[in-house]
Amino acid sequence: MTRQRSFSPPPLFGRADELRIIEESLTDSSMVGILVVGDVGMGKTRLAEEVHRRRGGKEHWLRADRVLREIPFGVFGMIVDLDEPGGLPGRVISAVTGDDAVPVVYVDDAHYLDEYSLRMLTQLAAAGTIRLVATTGHSVGDEFWPFADLVDEQVLAQLVLEPLTPENLRTAVEYSFGGIAAQGVIDIIDFHSGRNPGQLLELLEYCRRKNRLLSRNGVLVLDGLDIDFDARARDFARIDLDQYSMAEKEALELVIMAGEIDIDLMLSIGLGSAADRLVDVDELRILGDTTRVYVAREHHASETIRYSAPIGRSRKWYGIVRDYPDQPSRRSRMLRTEWALECGVAVDERQVIDAALIAIEASDWHRALRIMSDVPTDRLSAPELYELACLYCNVGQVALGLDLLAHCLHKACCPGLVVTAAVLWANRKVTHRSVALEASDFTAALDRIAAHERDCCTEESCRLNEKSPDQETTRRFAAESLDDATARALLQMLESVGGTHGQQDGDLLRQQALDATLPDVYRMGAALFCASLDLEQGRTGRADEILTLMKRELPTVGMGTVVLRMLDARVLMEHGDLNGARRSLQMPQSNDIAHLASQSGTSDMMAAELSLLEGNLDAALRSARAGVEALDHWRQFSLLAAALGVAQYVATLSGETDLAEDFDARFARLAHSGLHVESRRALVFTLISRWLRTSDPESERQLRQLLDDAERDQAYGLSAQIRLLLFRHFGEVDIEEMRRVSRLGEGPAFRTLGAVGEALWEKDAAALLRIADAERSSAPDIAARCVQMAKDRLHHRGSVPYSRGSNDLSVELTEREREICGFLVRGMSNAEIAERLGAAVRTVEGHAYRLYQKLGVTRRHQVAEALARLNIEAVGAAKQESENS
Repeated sequence: MTRQRSFSPPPLFGRADELRIIEESLTDSSMVGILVVGDVGMGKTRLAEEVHRRRGGKEHWLRADRVLREIPFGVFGMIVDLDEPGGLPGRVISAVTGDDAVPVVYVDDAHYLDEYSLRMLTQLAAAGTIRLVATTGHSVGDEFWPFADLVDEQVLAQLVLEPLTPENLRTAVEYSFGGIAAQGVIDIIDFHSGRNPGQLLELLEYCRRKNRLLSRNGVLVLDGLDIDFDARARDFARIDLDQYSMAEKEALELVIMAGEIDIDLMLSIGLGSAADRLVDVDELRILGDTTRVYVAREHHASETIRYSAPIGRSRKWYGIVRDYPDQPSRRSRMLRTEWALECGVAVDERQVIDAALIAIEASDWHRALRIMSDVPTDRLSAPELYELACLYCNVGQVALGLDLLAHCLHKACCPGLVVTAAVLWANRKVTHRSVALEASDFTAALDRIAAHERDCCTEESCRLNEKSPDQETTRRFAAESLDDATARALLQMLESVGGTHGQQDGDLLRQQALDATLPDVYRMGAALFCASLDLEQGRTGRADEILTLMKRELPTVGMGTVVLRMLDARVLMEHGDLNGARRSLQMPQSNDIAHLASQSGTSDMMAAELSLLEGNLDAALRSARAGVEALDHWRQFSLLAAALGVAQYVATLSGETDLAEDFDARFARLAHSGLHVESRRALVFTLISRWLRTSDPESERQLRQLLDDAERDQAYGLSAQIRLLLFRHFGEVDIEEMRRVSRLGEGPAFRTLGAVGEALWEKDAAALLRIADAERSSAPDIAARCVQMAKDRLHHRGSVPYSRGSNDLSVELTEREREICGFLVRGMSNAEIAERLGAAVRTVEGHAYRLYQKLGVTRRHQVAEALARLNIEAVGAAKQESENS
């Protein structure tokens, strides 16, 4: 990783256009300057200072503030003596105008100008005596607005500063820390800074000081432990609140802490008008039909408001809200319970547990941990212990989570809960055994339950069901009708899926996913594996169907959400909707820092595949590296194999041999037992990468064996993937197989194989050139192969004249690549070339691979032929021959 530099404010990322607009306003003869508008921290002053510096730094700089606002001409106190008797306006004019023909005057925080200063500056600007660069904050309601007349008359330009773009936010983060920022880092900083540059700088400084962003092999990942992350924006939150009256602050505070407030209650305590004004500025909204309530817009300041309210006032508000006869929503009940705990009000333990379960379901994991912190685990029922175990696993504390899961098994009196616990364990174990549990413990739990002469769900295991007001929360704990024999069969199925990765059990898993009598958590796991198998078989529509059904019927949390997110994006990619796939990865379900971190690896992993499809190898490699490190750090090993396969492939294509071999070694170290999603797809990428780097015959043998296995299992999606990669990287063509496989599934691999196969079958050179034109950006090697086949094998048949220029397929070699070409043509080995150049062998291998890609070859003996083919005279002759045929 790049050495971490001492923190300093980064450059003005994303403000180049704004700087240009300000500077142009000072040279435009139709303007007298510009008014720069923005919230606190948006960089108004910084931009004005940069323009001031670029113009020599000697022009007048005036800074207004609240104290000077009470003094006539107060802002000019730094350039004239305000106390000197007589002629103050004249002295001000003389000092401001100076000797320059039309001087530029900078006025920072112009909303604090006193009326005399404002009138003076307005008149001087209107008369063309001075030019202005003024900054001001946003106005709330009908508050004072400086230089409004000049703006209305369109002689003073107005520039409203918007938040930074996500790309500029990423640039700022990575500049400040070095390395690659995982998506979770960007998401959490985006939320807590609102992409406000000032808040961003404060948050980045905090992150660096407290080591909140962890460096993993050059990637910044979230530790996910900082539940007070938003406190870094506290000063900004308080400044933002200063724009509101005391009544408005109290109304906002009350709604945020309670989750929602009935309109009648707000009116009864005299804050109705204040709340309505907050609705006007979009801080509050009104929801409901019969019962109307105020709810708050969640943003970076919400948590600050919740935990900075004075205890005395907080208790008073809580008492009023608690005694009001409303029917709050589930989320509101959860927030009110946490509110009571924060201000020291006694709360029933059952209410605390229910609130924590609601928070878990809402993916508000750290809030759930805070709520549950004072409840002894020995007082929890088996279902409650399961939920807490799941929560700890989700926030990365797997050892503690599995320990709680062991306690859950000891208390469990329901076979369905044993199966549900087994699913959690199977998704989180690193090998076949774990410290707290092993497979035999689940069978032993069923043996113990069967020994009791009681119903499947006893009074103890259903204690939560009896006392919880919300039955929906308890649905996934256990299926009450699940019998012992079925539970044992499900445990065997889990073991089978872990050993075979589900290759033998697709139809049965699908039946189980649709069986409403089985535990919800098991059904979700079965559905996700079914979707993965459907994609492997090339049945994208079938995968989409079961994912849609499960999203509609079942709640998803933790690993279920992570895998569902990945497969959803994969389905959209197979349908060709790359923008839809990208949007699906940019929709965080929660602003909880642990939840964002848990989604980070999946987002980066799929972003890498999207960039790969688009031909952007640099972006693909960055995302692939980030995805691997985030999944590894968060111990999401069921997805790590897929990420390592893609990462190794992208690194190989990018010529990053050392990095590719590191990913390969990590892939080899993964445990072969356990639940691995898309493991065979990952193995394909791994074997192709090894073969490309080393020409290893064993990699080729394993890949061809995997192709035979895919055909035997009717995994035509996998077969299409292998055949396309063999064509792309090794020029392997089997026309009949390409045409046959293309008709057996959906997705880009099937489409490309079908198009190439049909063009070769029909000997249609024009079709091959159209394929080349479509693939030249994302897969230049495929494009080069299509052009070569159109030229050399099919002789065009008079279809379309071949023109390398018309298809933009010209090959440009760097000076070093041309030098290496010469050595290769002379038959020198990579080691000999490295010695001649004074470079590492791996560096030469990287250059050679990129060279092979550009030339559309796979072996060194093909380089001379490719160079001759690319000779411009030969291309011109071929074109002339085609035109005359």
